[in-house]
Amino acid sequence: MSQKVLLFKLLLVRYATQSLAEIRANCNEDVTLDCPGLPSGDMNFLSLTWYKLSEKRHGIIRFSKNGMSPQNYSFIRPARFGERYSLFLTSVTPEDSGSYECAISANVGGQNQNLQVNLIVHECVTEADLTTKANVLNATQPNRIYVQPEDLPLMWAIIGYVAVAIGKMVLSLISIWVIRAVHKRSSRRWRDEC
Repeated sequence: MSQKVLLFKLLLVRYATQSLAEIRANCNEDVTLDCPGLPSGDMNFLSLTWYKLSEKRHGIIRFSKNGMSPQNYSFIRPARFGERYSLFLTSVTPEDSGSYECAISANVGGQNQNLQVNLIVHECVTEADLTTKANVLNATQPNRIYVQPEDLPLMWAIIGYVAVAIGKMVLSLISIWVIRAVHKRSSRRWRDEC
Protein backbone atom coordinates (compact mmCIF):
# COMPACT_ATOMS: atom_id res chain seq x y z
CA MET A 1 0.00 0.00 0.00
CA SER A 2 2.85 2.43 0.75
CA GLN A 3 4.14 2.00 -2.82
CA LYS A 4 0.76 3.15 -4.15
CA VAL A 5 0.79 6.17 -1.86
CA LEU A 6 4.34 7.01 -2.98
CA LEU A 7 3.29 6.68 -6.62
CA PHE A 8 0.31 9.02 -6.06
CA LYS A 9 2.59 11.56 -4.34
CA LEU A 10 5.06 11.46 -7.22
CA LEU A 11 2.26 11.86 -9.77
CA LEU A 12 0.86 14.77 -7.74
CA VAL A 13 4.23 16.53 -7.69
CA ARG A 14 4.72 15.97 -11.42
CA TYR A 15 1.21 17.23 -12.21
CA ALA A 16 1.61 20.33 -10.03
CA THR A 17 5.01 21.28 -11.44
CA GLN A 18 3.96 20.76 -15.05
CA SER A 19 0.82 22.82 -14.63
CA LEU A 20 2.51 25.91 -13.23
CA ALA A 21 4.53 27.17 -16.19
CA GLU A 22 3.23 30.71 -16.62
CA ILE A 23 4.75 33.77 -18.25
CA ARG A 24 3.48 37.32 -17.72
CA ALA A 25 4.33 40.08 -20.15
CA ASN A 26 3.52 43.70 -20.82
CA CYS A 27 1.92 44.83 -24.03
CA ASN A 28 4.36 45.24 -26.97
CA GLU A 29 7.09 43.33 -25.13
CA ASP A 30 9.19 40.56 -26.71
CA VAL A 31 8.56 37.22 -24.99
CA THR A 32 10.45 33.93 -24.83
CA LEU A 33 8.45 30.82 -23.87
CA ASP A 34 10.74 28.05 -22.65
CA CYS A 35 9.74 24.44 -23.14
CA PRO A 36 9.46 23.26 -19.50
CA GLY A 37 10.52 19.63 -20.04
CA LEU A 38 13.17 19.98 -22.69
CA PRO A 39 16.05 17.58 -21.98
CA SER A 40 19.41 19.27 -21.48
CA GLY A 41 22.47 18.55 -23.56
CA ASP A 42 22.27 17.14 -27.06
CA MET A 43 19.05 17.00 -29.00
CA ASN A 44 17.71 13.64 -27.88
CA PHE A 45 14.31 13.95 -29.56
CA LEU A 46 13.04 13.58 -33.13
CA SER A 47 11.16 16.87 -33.36
CA LEU A 48 9.82 19.73 -31.30
CA THR A 49 6.66 21.61 -32.27
CA TRP A 50 5.07 24.67 -30.68
CA TYR A 51 1.27 25.02 -30.77
CA LYS A 52 -1.19 27.64 -29.55
CA LEU A 53 -4.13 25.98 -27.85
CA SER A 54 -7.68 27.24 -28.20
CA GLU A 55 -10.59 25.11 -29.37
CA LYS A 56 -7.97 23.10 -31.26
CA ARG A 57 -4.19 23.11 -31.63
CA HIS A 58 -2.79 25.66 -34.06
CA GLY A 59 0.73 24.88 -35.27
CA ILE A 60 3.26 27.70 -34.91
CA ILE A 61 6.72 26.35 -35.66
CA ARG A 62 8.42 22.93 -35.82
CA PHE A 63 12.01 21.77 -35.65
CA SER A 64 12.89 18.31 -36.90
CA LYS A 65 16.14 16.46 -36.31
CA ASN A 66 16.18 15.53 -40.00
CA GLY A 67 15.28 18.99 -41.31
CA MET A 68 17.80 21.73 -41.98
CA SER A 69 15.67 24.71 -40.95
CA PRO A 70 12.53 25.17 -38.84
CA GLN A 71 9.17 24.73 -40.52
CA ASN A 72 6.74 27.62 -39.98
CA TYR A 73 3.02 26.91 -39.95
CA SER A 74 0.45 29.46 -41.15
CA PHE A 75 0.10 31.01 -37.71
CA ILE A 76 -1.51 34.45 -37.30
CA ARG A 77 1.73 36.13 -36.20
CA PRO A 78 5.45 35.70 -36.88
CA ALA A 79 7.38 33.50 -34.47
CA ARG A 80 10.79 31.91 -34.35
CA PHE A 81 12.90 29.63 -32.18
CA GLY A 82 15.00 31.17 -29.43
CA GLU A 83 17.71 29.51 -27.33
CA ARG A 84 17.19 25.81 -26.58
CA TYR A 85 14.15 25.69 -28.93
CA SER A 86 12.15 28.22 -26.91
CA LEU A 87 9.35 30.07 -28.71
CA PHE A 88 10.20 33.73 -29.37
CA LEU A 89 7.31 36.15 -29.97
CA THR A 90 7.88 39.84 -30.72
CA SER A 91 5.67 42.73 -29.58
CA VAL A 92 2.99 40.62 -27.89
CA THR A 93 -0.54 41.92 -27.35
CA PRO A 94 -3.41 40.66 -25.16
CA GLU A 95 -4.60 38.58 -28.15
CA ASP A 96 -1.42 36.50 -27.76
CA SER A 97 -2.48 35.48 -24.24
CA GLY A 98 -3.39 31.85 -23.80
CA SER A 99 -1.95 28.37 -23.53
CA TYR A 100 0.95 27.25 -25.69
CA GLU A 101 2.10 23.65 -26.03
CA CYS A 102 5.62 22.41 -26.56
CA ALA A 103 5.23 18.95 -28.13
CA ILE A 104 8.39 16.84 -28.01
CA SER A 105 8.45 13.73 -30.21
CA ALA A 106 10.86 11.32 -28.56
CA ASN A 107 13.38 9.00 -30.18
CA VAL A 108 12.39 5.36 -30.52
CA GLY A 109 11.98 3.91 -27.03
CA GLY A 110 11.53 7.34 -25.45
CA GLN A 111 8.40 9.03 -24.20
CA ASN A 112 6.67 11.85 -26.10
CA GLN A 113 5.89 14.93 -24.02
CA ASN A 114 3.23 17.61 -24.43
CA LEU A 115 4.05 20.44 -22.04
CA GLN A 116 2.07 23.63 -21.61
CA VAL A 117 3.06 27.21 -20.90
CA ASN A 118 0.48 29.89 -20.18
CA LEU A 119 1.14 33.39 -21.47
CA ILE A 120 -0.63 36.35 -19.91
CA VAL A 121 -0.18 39.67 -21.69
CA HIS A 122 -1.36 42.71 -19.79
CA GLU A 123 -3.71 45.17 -21.43
CA CYS A 124 -2.18 47.83 -23.67
CA VAL A 125 -2.54 51.17 -21.93
CA THR A 126 -1.74 54.57 -23.40
CA GLU A 127 -1.45 57.95 -21.65
CA ALA A 128 -4.86 58.93 -23.06
CA ASP A 129 -6.41 55.76 -21.56
CA LEU A 130 -4.94 56.56 -18.13
CA THR A 131 -6.20 60.15 -18.24
CA THR A 132 -9.68 59.05 -19.34
CA LYS A 133 -9.89 56.38 -16.60
CA ALA A 134 -8.73 58.85 -13.95
CA ASN A 135 -11.32 61.43 -15.06
CA VAL A 136 -14.13 58.84 -15.06
CA LEU A 137 -13.15 57.57 -11.61
CA ASN A 138 -12.90 61.09 -10.19
CA ALA A 139 -16.28 62.05 -11.65
CA THR A 140 -18.12 58.94 -10.42
CA GLN A 141 -16.32 58.42 -7.11
CA PRO A 142 -14.59 61.65 -6.05
CA ASN A 143 -13.81 60.52 -2.49
CA ARG A 144 -12.59 56.99 -3.25
CA ILE A 145 -9.11 55.79 -4.03
CA TYR A 146 -8.81 53.28 -6.84
CA VAL A 147 -6.69 50.28 -5.92
CA GLN A 148 -5.51 47.85 -8.60
CA PRO A 149 -6.36 44.26 -7.59
CA GLU A 150 -3.32 42.06 -7.06
CA ASP A 151 -2.66 38.84 -8.91
CA LEU A 152 -3.16 35.56 -7.11
CA PRO A 153 0.07 34.69 -5.25
CA LEU A 154 1.98 31.66 -6.53
CA MET A 155 1.51 29.76 -3.26
CA TRP A 156 -2.30 29.97 -3.58
CA ALA A 157 -2.09 28.76 -7.16
CA ILE A 158 0.02 25.78 -6.05
CA ILE A 159 -2.42 25.03 -3.21
CA GLY A 160 -5.27 25.12 -5.71
CA TYR A 161 -3.56 22.67 -8.07
CA VAL A 162 -2.69 20.38 -5.16
CA ALA A 163 -6.29 20.48 -3.89
CA VAL A 164 -7.63 19.56 -7.34
CA ALA A 165 -5.08 16.75 -7.67
CA ILE A 166 -5.90 15.36 -4.21
CA GLY A 167 -9.62 15.53 -5.04
CA LYS A 168 -9.01 13.57 -8.23
CA MET A 169 -6.99 10.94 -6.36
CA VAL A 170 -9.66 10.57 -3.65
CA LEU A 171 -12.39 10.16 -6.27
CA SER A 172 -10.24 7.63 -8.14
CA LEU A 173 -9.66 5.63 -4.94
CA ILE A 174 -13.39 5.67 -4.13
CA SER A 175 -14.17 4.51 -7.67
CA ILE A 176 -11.66 1.67 -7.37
CA TRP A 177 -13.10 0.67 -3.99
CA VAL A 178 -16.68 0.63 -5.37
CA ILE A 179 -15.64 -1.39 -8.44
CA ARG A 180 -13.84 -3.94 -6.24
CA ALA A 181 -16.84 -4.20 -3.89
CA VAL A 182 -19.23 -4.78 -6.80
CA HIS A 183 -16.83 -7.31 -8.33
CA LYS A 184 -16.53 -9.24 -5.03
CA ARG A 185 -20.30 -9.26 -4.58
CA SER A 186 -20.90 -10.52 -8.13
CA SER A 187 -18.16 -13.17 -7.69
CA ARG A 188 -19.83 -14.44 -4.49
CA ARG A 189 -23.22 -14.60 -6.20
CA TRP A 190 -21.74 -16.50 -9.11
CA ARG A 191 -20.03 -18.97 -6.75
CA ASP A 192 -23.25 -19.40 -4.75
CA GLU A 193 -25.22 -20.11 -7.93
CA CYS A 194 -22.73 -22.70 -9.13
